[in-house]
Amino acid sequence: MVTPPPVARPAFVAKLASEIDCARQQGECLGLLLIDLQNLSRINHVAGYDEGDRLLCRTYSELQAISKLPDNVFRVAGHGFAFILPALHNPGFLALAVHRVQQVLIASLRDEDAGDPVQLRIGMAVAGPTKYAWDDLLVTAEKNLHHARQAGAVVMEGLLEAPETVPATPALERHFAEALHNNAFDLHFQPKIALGSGAISGAEALLRWHVDGQGPVPPDQVILLAEAEGKLYEVSKWVIHRALRQLSQWGDRYRHGVAINLPARLVNHPDLVNTLRDALRIWGIRPSRLTLEITEDAVIEDKDAGFQVLNELSELGVSLSIDDFGTGYSSLSYFQHIPADELKIDRSFVSRMQSQARERELVRIIIEIAHLFGLQVVAEGVEDAATLALLAELACDSVQGFYFARPMPAAEFLDWLQQRGDPAPPR
Repeated sequence: MVTPPPVARPAFVAKLASEIDCARQQGECLGLLLIDLQNLSRINHVAGYDEGDRLLCRTYSELQAISKLPDNVFRVAGHGFAFILPALHNPGFLALAVHRVQQVLIASLRDEDAGDPVQLRIGMAVAGPTKYAWDDLLVTAEKNLHHARQAGAVVMEGLLEAPETVPATPALERHFAEALHNNAFDLHFQPKIALGSGAISGAEALLRWHVDGQGPVPPDQVILLAEAEGKLYEVSKWVIHRALRQLSQWGDRYRHGVAINLPARLVNHPDLVNTLRDALRIWGIRPSRLTLEITEDAVIEDKDAGFQVLNELSELGVSLSIDDFGTGYSSLSYFQHIPADELKIDRSFVSRMQSQARERELVRIIIEIAHLFGLQVVAEGVEDAATLALLAELACDSVQGFYFARPMPAAEFLDWLQQRGDPAPPR
């Protein structure tokens, strides 16, 4: 017998109000999805309540996996769920998130035993950077869900002063295909600073894409487009080669390492290790100068295969960094298996350290645990001197954020480095 998640509307309302407060402080957007299994009552009558309970459990589990923040997903009604999306740097990301939710749930909830296929209805709303009220946001999402039930579709309207964005349109999808074919993407570089010495300790390479006449496309949106088009591996391969080519071109002017983000879905890719080996050979870069940043849930889906690939990467000589730590739901026991060298504390914790004692204590605990496992710790999102001082007090190893530098094009990054006059590390 399967027990579905309990209805937790009060907990959802409290969490929504809390996230709205955080979004207001950070000047960011916040999205809300209300997801309804419209014909669940009929499925209960035809296939039995056990089958309906299984569908509820599966929906909850899949939404948690998509969110990577389990405490942002709630069952709020008999056959309804709420999905909070905090820290939306661009509200256009919400439309792609909905597309992802639809794809995953439709595939996962397809069950011949249930008779009729599950009918998903989704209502959305976004709180913009200057106007926030959790009850207004919820009312808008509920209104849109009501319209979606009547129209048999997804409804999104009533954005609360959301900034302009590049929508995920068929035209944008065509631009994406052309950009990949024409190498029209770019990499920007953001330095990492060692807290002990104040010297640069490396840099992270970040994907950028600017569409003529429309402006920059958020990196999260680029990755979702790549995933939707089945081109995630090709984009990641482009990033690997471009980053290593840049290291080769810089030569002795920059002798530190570079880190790149590896999407979780590619950790088990059969060609990953060979692709990295070939790229390092082509550009003549020592493996130790390349760090792969992976999210902590990257090996959850297939732990055995994931650990095997990570061990192969470690044997190749590249470094591994656990990225966005604290936003996933992995067990600390995985540290015994992941051959990581570094852990990056997510900016959502760092940004709230000054105002919330709980977040500060969490950061302290993360640093201590990481050091126990022999990992270097990098804090992301450092934007002021007070946060920097607090991280130094907590014995964090390195930091990264706007307080030192924003991500910069390659030439500008090299100029910034030379102006600082950092000594190059030994060969």
